[in-house]
Amino acid sequence: MTPKKLKAAAIGGGAAGIASSIPIVNLANCICCALVVGGGMLAVYLAMRGEPATEKAPLGDGAMIGVLAGVAAAVVGAIVAIPMAALVGDPMEMARSIMEGIEGFPPEVLEALGDDEAGAMAAVGVIGFLMSLVVDVVFSGIGGVIGAAVFHKKPMLRTEA
Repeated sequence: MTPKKLKAAAIGGGAAGIASSIPIVNLANCICCALVVGGGMLAVYLAMRGEPATEKAPLGDGAMIGVLAGVAAAVVGAIVAIPMAALVGDPMEMARSIMEGIEGFPPEVLEALGDDEAGAMAAVGVIGFLMSLVVDVVFSGIGGVIGAAVFHKKPMLRTEA
């Protein structure tokens, strides 16, 4: 993997990670992970600029760049989510208020969360990051393949007169 492709993956994944952490903007991910797919496509576009024309699209390169962009998106998204949670509000308090509003919710669960809130928060954060990593890698890889198919340059056909 060339430094140019790694840089493109970092930029595309970083853009997807930041956009996925912004409230309201992140709702675009509800449409087949559109922001993450777009991050993979952006990474491939940046990597393929200036590349020579080829008969076949480099789908394998596109997939690899997309996968790396997905890893970058998950890492950047996790880092950006920390200050965003501070701005928007405590996610554990939000979860607690939602659980309290559910009729018939076992009070033992709420008590257990109250005993070790920091541990529960850490567990939720790790599980969320791992889920995001898997989803971002898969969908950004798909975006990379789509980007390779769309953005690769085809050789010009020569006609003899």
